[in-house]
Amino acid sequence: MPEVRSLAILSIVVVGLSIAAPLSGQRAGRRVVTLDLLEEHPHFFHGEEVILQSDTVGEGVLAYLVDDQHRVLVIDIPPLPSRVPERLEIIGTFYDVGRLEPGDPRTVGQPFERLAESLLDKPWPGVGELKLLIAESSQPVTEPDLVTLRTVALNPDGYLNEDVILTGRFRGRNLYGDLPNAPGESPYDFVLTSADASIWVVGREPKGDDFELDVRARIDTGRWLEVTGRVRVHEGMVMLDAGRIRLAEPAAHPVTPTQVRLRQGPEPEVIFSTPLEDDTDIPTDTTVRIQFSRDMDEDSFEGRVRVSYATLAGVTTPDEPPQVLFDTSYRGLNRVLEIRFAEPLVAFQTVNVELLEGVAARDGVMLAPWSLSFFVGR
Repeated sequence: MPEVRSLAILSIVVVGLSIAAPLSGQRAGRRVVTLDLLEEHPHFFHGEEVILQSDTVGEGVLAYLVDDQHRVLVIDIPPLPSRVPERLEIIGTFYDVGRLEPGDPRTVGQPFERLAESLLDKPWPGVGELKLLIAESSQPVTEPDLVTLRTVALNPDGYLNEDVILTGRFRGRNLYGDLPNAPGESPYDFVLTSADASIWVVGREPKGDDFELDVRARIDTGRWLEVTGRVRVHEGMVMLDAGRIRLAEPAAHPVTPTQVRLRQGPEPEVIFSTPLEDDTDIPTDTTVRIQFSRDMDEDSFEGRVRVSYATLAGVTTPDEPPQVLFDTSYRGLNRVLEIRFAEPLVAFQTVNVELLEGVAARDGVMLAPWSLSFFVGR
């Protein structure tokens, strides 16, 4: 057993805690992690359901999750033989308790204050001082029959500097927030995912004789790839130095995935439009283009784009302004909504363009209602 150093900042894993109910609140899809990954990126996994494998060793009435560098307390698991490591697979929700307020509903019934008092000698931990996993289940780890993307992500130390062949779904340059950071080794680094496990692929562009994928395009993320490469770890993230990449069928031995909820980001905004607000002398055959700060849910535009003519101030017309017929298309690569008109716009009229309530980013965060007005020339 390699020497294990205690962490400067305490990390605690609470397993099967009989004195408290599970934490409430929303959970994202389950993510495969390691102790190293949790320590490197606690802010990213805070509040996330995770699954990890670790050696577990008993010390008197206590037990610890350990690897070569980390020592993490485990509470209320079945008694373990003293100092005899047993490898366990644990599922639970990770929290950096200092990121929660004492009155947060997720703290109800939890021993956070007691742990802070006894282990930190303070009533409530600061950020990073008390990181823990509220576990739902634990079981002994069995040797995998096959080397898969998931087995490598769960136990990268077992494959370091080895050549492996992994199959997974192309996820572009972390377009879905599967991993906390990018290695930044090239403009072509991309994420490969299978069920609840994700790794970075570096060293080669995602293209071959009969395919070429764009790391910025979500439309390409339905493709599956087989990547041959060598395993290493960077800032806790598993990476594959690719030697060969080719198209593949979905994994022959998939793990049943949990439902993945995209991590919510900031509120989307319109950052540019053409025409601009209050532009004049706009051609009758113009196309309206609206650019957003974030990737948008294409389906959310359905029925929520409105274009109309305004009644000019001081001008009396016997008829209602004609209806404006148009089509919309969303260009995900550039985050641009295009509005093309079925007929030339009526000259010398003010046109109003509105994005109504319900337009949303890919993760469900709503765009505030938005409008644009411009004046048509000849």
